[in-house]
Amino acid sequence: KESARQILREEGISGRKPIVGVNPGASFGSAKRWSKERYAGLLDQLAYEQETDIVIFGSAAEVDIAKAIATGMRHPPVILSGKTTLSDLIALISCCDLFITNDSGPMHLAAALQIPMLAIFGPTDEIATGPTSVKAVVIKKKVECSPCLLRECPIDHRCMAGISVEEVYCHAVQQLQKIRA
Repeated sequence: KESARQILREEGISGRKPIVGVNPGASFGSAKRWSKERYAGLLDQLAYEQETDIVIFGSAAEVDIAKAIATGMRHPPVILSGKTTLSDLIALISCCDLFITNDSGPMHLAAALQIPMLAIFGPTDEIATGPTSVKAVVIKKKVECSPCLLRECPIDHRCMAGISVEEVYCHAVQQLQKIRA
């Protein structure tokens, strides 16, 4: 874990503020991804109103997602997408006070580490593939076409579009209040 703390220090994160880790990608397909614009709005609000440090994780193939999110923010996040090994990722997630993610591999890592988490679900079944952690909150909208299990949405992505920034922000504040208590 010390090597992870060193990586964070090198990126300008001292650990004095709560660290919110974010995994906005999902290798299965774009249908599992909440929009970059909503992530940007959420993360900016968390950085400003909750005084958090934001760290974006992802694979090398997801660097453009992280950069697009950062471009939409006034408070620049630390982008570690494509820069970590699996062991680095595990250690870095263990340093997070809150982890916000789509249905993804890193979601399961955070669950195994018992990191407080918000898991945003759309086309997949949260009962079958959701996080197995009492510290996880699954955010999902019930729509008639979900779970469709498709990689790309053939219609309007209503399962993810129905999840608002404000809804996720409220859950995030609740999770952060628990760690501050």
